[in-house]
Amino acid sequence: MNAMTGTRTWTLAIPAPVPMKSANSNDHWRTTSRSRRAWREAAYGRAALAKLPRGLRRIRVDVELRFTTVRRRDAPNYHAGVIKPCIDALTPERRVRKKDGSYRVERGWGLIPDDTAQFLDLTAPRIGPPVPKGLHPYGLVVLTITDLSEREPS
Repeated sequence: MNAMTGTRTWTLAIPAPVPMKSANSNDHWRTTSRSRRAWREAAYGRAALAKLPRGLRRIRVDVELRFTTVRRRDAPNYHAGVIKPCIDALTPERRVRKKDGSYRVERGWGLIPDDTAQFLDLTAPRIGPPVPKGLHPYGLVVLTITDLSEREPS
């Protein structure tokens, strides 16, 4: 909780489970699907470790991408493959029907009911300082979550 404003905030540092792929990468759909699932699971695990609350009405999420090398990157290009699965992990668990009629479970923490604009204010992602490759071989994603439940949406 921020002592000055009384606003609750949490920071999740998510070590990249797989290399961060931008929208410009041209991977096969199966590879992309596995990568997104790995990101969602990693974010879910970090939410569980942080013991985030459940059932908040509205949050703001600030995203910082930290790579192991310093070079020019366009942060919004990492939305679909990295940021979106991390945000999805903050929503409730859901069951997805497969073509064979069985179900696949996509784990979710339930911090907010959905990742629509009604419940989520997602700021533009930014590139943060580099991290040591020995500590985080594929980089790090830092989510700063602010509880906006007490405020009226603007």
